[in-house]
Amino acid sequence: MKRLLFVAILTAGAAVPAAAQNKGKRGFVWDDRPTIVFGEDVNIAVTGRALVEWRWFDTDLGENLFALRAGRLGLKGDLTKHFDWEVEREIGGGDLSNDESRIEFGDWKDVYVRWRTFDAARVKAGRFKIPFGLEQNTGVSELDFAYRALGSRTIAPGRDTGVMISGELGRFGYEAGVFDDDGDNAESSEIQFVREGEDLKDVGPSFAVRVTGDLFRALPVPGRLRSANVGVAYTIADVPEGLNSLRGASFWGTEDFVERVYVKGRRQRYGAQFDWSPGPASLKAEWMQSREQRNGQSNRDEDLSDFIASAWYVAGTWFVTGEDKDDNVNARRPLWKGGPGAIELAVRYERLAFESASKQGTSFTNPRAQFLTPNSDTVVTAGVNWITSRWTRVILNAIHEDFADPARTPIVGTTSFWSGVVRLNVVF
Repeated sequence: MKRLLFVAILTAGAAVPAAAQNKGKRGFVWDDRPTIVFGEDVNIAVTGRALVEWRWFDTDLGENLFALRAGRLGLKGDLTKHFDWEVEREIGGGDLSNDESRIEFGDWKDVYVRWRTFDAARVKAGRFKIPFGLEQNTGVSELDFAYRALGSRTIAPGRDTGVMISGELGRFGYEAGVFDDDGDNAESSEIQFVREGEDLKDVGPSFAVRVTGDLFRALPVPGRLRSANVGVAYTIADVPEGLNSLRGASFWGTEDFVERVYVKGRRQRYGAQFDWSPGPASLKAEWMQSREQRNGQSNRDEDLSDFIASAWYVAGTWFVTGEDKDDNVNARRPLWKGGPGAIELAVRYERLAFESASKQGTSFTNPRAQFLTPNSDTVVTAGVNWITSRWTRVILNAIHEDFADPARTPIVGTTSFWSGVVRLNVVF
């Protein structure tokens, strides 16, 4: 399997563009991906991605595995200058239990249409990601690491069906929407309580808003720092009674280090983000928290203190080959022209923790306890990204986990684990 991965890497890395952009032409063209152009601002492009990876573990935390992490095909295009759209479907993938895509509608991912006539107010409707979380709203093939941080997979809501308005107002951008549920990442199939003859209640609807902007441009800070982007986000939804809280899964999703607790009432999320890419380096950071009410959830039908999940990460990257860190990184010396490609070093430090708002008395792990015993998972990820062409990238990550409570880890009594992953991304 290792040889197969190595051959795939070299073969993909040596790929030469089949065609160049043919601007102004009609019919079939290649503009980073296969595209059919019908006329000005009317086209259909084929999109696809395959993420192939090999994982290893230093303990019985998981099984060493060579697998197709994800395979997707889609269509996207423009319908005049006023509308664009996208349809994407999952077509395969290994049984990786930490997959962020807990999918509604079978295997459908993004399915939406957007009205974009005015930059100040664009309207998007369908199935897409709720505007919460910098890393969660970054495509899986554009991440700086093989996997998103724990908070991005646990607290950030992910995809849902809804309507959103967004736009740019000067230095600031905004997104605000209403959604049917509360995102795939919060989806629960646990026990709910209803009276005889009543239907099970769904989470939601949910409301979300995010504001981002180049705030530092208006402050007396060094010139390079003025390019940094900051943002804040908020969501709110109603959660029905039952074991419907968020839960804390280990990095690979093999075990829960915090089980679901009984909740009823509002689930609110708060988030803040920082994104700075000066030249070949980048610095990103996020903080997020969810607070879930537990109205009437004690053994005496009294209210319990809120269940709180908090997460943060700080991540830095650096292109040692000198490329600028932007949305479309092109190697200065491409591999298929005899160069090394673009090589980037990356490191991320993160933490996901769960607790109750009340800290009085003795703590318990019982899902109806007033003072819940806290637990957390702290993760350090170090990696190398090798961009071999505009369509291919190799990611190597070494991952170290450290749990606070030795009684609640994937292997009881063992709090620290090492693991790693090698992945080949093929995207068009």
